[in-house]
Amino acid sequence: MDSEILQFTPFASFVHPSFWHKLSENKLNVDKLCDSAKKIYGFYSNIDASNCLLEVEYTAFNQVFEPPKNCFNAYGVLHNKNTIEDFKNVDKNRILQEEGNQIRLLVDSGQCLRDPSLLANFLILSYADLKKYKFYYWFAFPAPAEANLFTSKPATKISDTFSGDQIKEIQEKYLDIEDTKFRSFFILEVLTNGFKTHQLSDLISTSDKEKNLKGIDVQKIYFAFSDPSENPNPGWQLRIFAAVLSHFCPILCGSVINFLAIRLKRQMTIDESIVYVARMSEKPIDFSNEIKWIGWEPNDHGKYVPRIASMANSMDPEKLAETSVNLNLKLMRWRLVPELNLSAISDTKCLLLGAGTLGCSVARNLLAWGVNCITLVDNGNVSYSNPVRQNLFKHEDAEFARPKASTAAKRLLEIYPALNTKGITLHIPMPGHPISDTTKGNTVKDIETLEKLILEHDVIYLLMDSRESRWLPTVLGAFHGKIVLNAALGFDSYLVMRHGTRKSPQEAIDYEKYKRKGLKCIPGDLLGCYFCNDVTAPGNSMRDRTLDQQCTVTRPAVSNIAGSLVVELMTTLLQHELREFAPAFVSAASAKNAEDSDPIPEGILGILPHSIRGVISSFEQILPATEKFSNCIACSQKILEEYSKRKIDFILDALNSSKYLEDITGITEMMKESHEDIIECLDSDLELSE
Repeated sequence: MDSEILQFTPFASFVHPSFWHKLSENKLNVDKLCDSAKKIYGFYSNIDASNCLLEVEYTAFNQVFEPPKNCFNAYGVLHNKNTIEDFKNVDKNRILQEEGNQIRLLVDSGQCLRDPSLLANFLILSYADLKKYKFYYWFAFPAPAEANLFTSKPATKISDTFSGDQIKEIQEKYLDIEDTKFRSFFILEVLTNGFKTHQLSDLISTSDKEKNLKGIDVQKIYFAFSDPSENPNPGWQLRIFAAVLSHFCPILCGSVINFLAIRLKRQMTIDESIVYVARMSEKPIDFSNEIKWIGWEPNDHGKYVPRIASMANSMDPEKLAETSVNLNLKLMRWRLVPELNLSAISDTKCLLLGAGTLGCSVARNLLAWGVNCITLVDNGNVSYSNPVRQNLFKHEDAEFARPKASTAAKRLLEIYPALNTKGITLHIPMPGHPISDTTKGNTVKDIETLEKLILEHDVIYLLMDSRESRWLPTVLGAFHGKIVLNAALGFDSYLVMRHGTRKSPQEAIDYEKYKRKGLKCIPGDLLGCYFCNDVTAPGNSMRDRTLDQQCTVTRPAVSNIAGSLVVELMTTLLQHELREFAPAFVSAASAKNAEDSDPIPEGILGILPHSIRGVISSFEQILPATEKFSNCIACSQKILEEYSKRKIDFILDALNSSKYLEDITGITEMMKESHEDIIECLDSDLELSE
């Protein structure tokens, strides 16, 4: 028996699902691409112990860790790699030695005597595939390879060594140790009239190892520890405990000593505890020098390979979608644009007026940018010609003539269940479309609903298929200081633009620092809107339309291009330090060629134009910028003041006669003064359009 090596029960890892959730969250929000070692915590218990488990859960990442009641600290290190290749190629022996050396320093310094819980250690090597929610991991429980004990006689239950009264007293002494770190490893001394417990540092010193335990009857001492093993063999931590005793107490080397493995039942009794009598190795283990460490955990089949945990089925599908959407965006920020403020985009509430070809394209691109709130407004139903171009609809939607807005919102939820979205069927009143007494009540309700929606959102997208339907949202957006974005289509052309803001900055903006040689700088509050280039009010463009004019007839890709650009225009605007007050630039009259001009200033996502005009037939794109028109029928001060005074009555007058807008803005008078020039301009436009 004396020659047999005492076998230890290795720790078995148990990973709570919450650990993987927290690891994912930390990887996305804290660690990002950093794969350096991180301190974590685990715990084990000796109450009704099962399989010598060492557990980790979401609390493992806490800066200040408190183990569950009646559990003991375990100190860990997490090596989470960025790629599966990094995970596979890690030198396993090297990182085990590195972590073992950290333990070696704790022992050699004597810190483990003052806090014996430091002797319970582990490390995790992992890789988190956050797209598929698979986690590859491998635990190790470092222990010195040379830390051996030799059985002197068979292990016995505590009742075979002590009487019932003695066991009761030992139990009381054990439970009286309030701090679990001193209960994890301690020394039990047998006195003539009872027992006494000692912390390790009470009897063991770092100053003179030769004197440690000298003069003490070792047979009357039990080196005790809280044992999570349910097997006849002691738990893994006895291995390092024996090594520490060998290091600090050379007098014990070659001696037969007593170990007491404390095992509790739910009733907090120690009747299942085990006494081991074992002989120490002849040679002390010197933690001052390099020593070899072992401890990688085998899998359930006894093979020394990593394990895989798949959490895709157990994690909330909505949370999975939300995290996956954020993953792509955060990868962009980590690798390419560290200054990218994703919350400025995700927290923006977007109102899409129009759920057709443009609306569907814009909505999909907003999803990709992580926008969490999208409201769609449309008055139409899905027709058979829609699904091939409008990517949120299916053939069956046309069969049942489903409302576009609510159907598009439903499809967005199918794509991204965590989205806050709704679709509203609403008619947007338009100038030049007179209303009767019978429809006045419904029209007023529509106006009030539209204004309420604009107030509730941050960015308003104008994506309708007629010019006049854009007028009222433009007025309301300007009046309430919202960001208004416009996208309009031709057969092979498109216009994407941001409306100049009509609200005042909270603090004066120094635009001088944005000025560049050869460029005219137009501040954001001086930029024009969609109607600023017009000298006529919008009329009824729906009247007397032929079949080809009743539909938006464009080359198929134009809507996707414009829908993508208008969303990119929004994200670029939101990332600019001045947001809607950001200036736009055009070549100054003094600049004769490109060499006379500085480059347009860029934000973190590039330049921020006022408008983008593209022509697919020639694959050309220009970035014009125009100043606001003082007589604009939508955003001029005269219009906003009139709306402020008369509200609904003003809008009703504009609906019944588009001439009314020309009169109050002074366009009528202006046209009288330069009638011939205006007519020539309009004639020229007509010739060009033909």
